[in-house]
Amino acid sequence: MCTHTIGPGKFSADQLRQFAQAAQQDPTVKGYRSFANLAEGKAVCIMEAASKDAVASWFKKMSMPVDTITKVELEGDRGSIQPA
Repeated sequence: MCTHTIGPGKFSADQLRQFAQAAQQDPTVKGYRSFANLAEGKAVCIMEAASKDAVASWFKKMSMPVDTITKVELEGDRGSIQPA
């Protein structure tokens, strides 16, 4: 799970869609879900990769700022918690 402070108005919805599509086609990372509030310039992405470094390198390659990268150990869905 990655959090991003992009800055209000610095990215468009189309640019974020391009990031998501690129994550689906990359051999080292896979994007699952993205959430964004463009007005506040905040985004959260759920990614799969072999390591935090792989995720950080991918975002650097894409010129996307990253605040945090956190390994997810549990996943909740409407009231239930399962191992990730």
